[in-house]
Amino acid sequence: MVHLEVEVAVLGPVEIRGIAQPFHRAAARELTVYLAFHRGSVRHGDWSTALWPDRSVSPGTVHSTVSDARRALGVAHDGREHLPRAGTRAGLSDSVGTDVDRFSSLAGAADPRMWIEAMRLIRGTPFGALRLGDWAVLDGTQSQVEAMVTEAALRWAASLTALGRGDEAEWIVRQALRSNPYDERLYRSLLQALEAQGNRLRLRRTMADLRTLAGEALHPETTDLYRGLLHGQPVAEGHPARL
Repeated sequence: MVHLEVEVAVLGPVEIRGIAQPFHRAAARELTVYLAFHRGSVRHGDWSTALWPDRSVSPGTVHSTVSDARRALGVAHDGREHLPRAGTRAGLSDSVGTDVDRFSSLAGAADPRMWIEAMRLIRGTPFGALRLGDWAVLDGTQSQVEAMVTEAALRWAASLTALGRGDEAEWIVRQALRSNPYDERLYRSLLQALEAQGNRLRLRRTMADLRTLAGEALHPETTDLYRGLLHGQPVAEGHPARL
């Protein structure tokens, strides 16, 4: 098993942990994030276009960006560079991982304690605070990460709610909402978690807040679920809806 020495954390404002020294160029930090989600070897022309889609950059800028990223990342315990030299291409060593990888490895566990550990990784909107981060939206990387977190949270919250552990289900859903605050399925899961706790007051307050947030865009399925919960007749989940 490869030992990860550097972690690119994107489940909230971006942090790069375990580096040898600070990045001197903001673009070098952003290049590291890009390469962490485009494994293998990426041509300089491809990553530079992703980071600067509206202009071309000089070979000198490309070289200095890669060099600064390499210095900041440093060298692994086995002597290999975390960002090896590869001519006109760039790619991170397998000693560099991401918190998304860690979340994914925990997501397959059957133990609810691992679910809680996974959701603790969520610190906010994925890829937050990137200056050149439009690529994460444009190539679908951010939406894939949000979907992974949301689907896992819905699955775990449903299991915990069914076990009568509504407080834990609520916490999981609220963590997921930090990552993806506009997926209405999460709010329906939250309503179910609150009902499992027998807390009708918070159930009503949450629905009132949701109505304020969504307005006329509130999905009928959410309204039907809420009414069913109030009358002790939960409604099955159907099609997803976004606010």
